Amino acid sequence: MTFEEASQRLIRLARDHGGVVTAAQVERDGELAADIELVSAAARALDGSTNVFGTPRAPAEGGWFPFEELRFTGLPSAS
Repeated sequence: MTFEEASQRLIRLARDHGGVVTAAQVERDGELAADIELVSAAARALDGSTNVFGTPRAPAEGGWFPFEELRFTGLPSAS
């Protein structure tokens, strides 16, 4: 999986779930869980963009995804 593919996969998950991606959804996804460093980096990059807001995950919550959720207020159109 490439960085771009990881980003697009997260966007697709958001589109499928009303604009919100949760840590549980990401961690259950076998493709995303196969490359946690790359997916975490893609999530951080998305969080730094204009219409994506991440809620940081508390370390005590466990898991590898860095956000409790990513909320997209303006999803890019499907390509």
